Amino acid sequence: MSSEDGCFRFRFFCSLCGFSRASGRIAAASAGEAFQIAANEARKHFNRCCRCKKWVCDRHYNEDEMACVNCEPKDGQS
Repeated sequence: MSSEDGCFRFRFFCSLCGFSRASGRIAAASAGEAFQIAANEARKHFNRCCRCKKWVCDRHYNEDEMACVNCEPKDGQS
């Protein structure tokens, strides 16, 4: 998290490959409120594995199993 001019920014990472995505500048009453806004935006790019609970990018997420590819490889991957 960083703060500048009363706005907050957050960076989210894939637990498997390190892909990251930064939020835009978020003006909010508190860092907690700003984080919730940023996390909701990040969910467009990251998914939480239902097994190991890691947050991973779309590339490393098996939608059919709702799990990361470490826990449930996609068809044709091992």
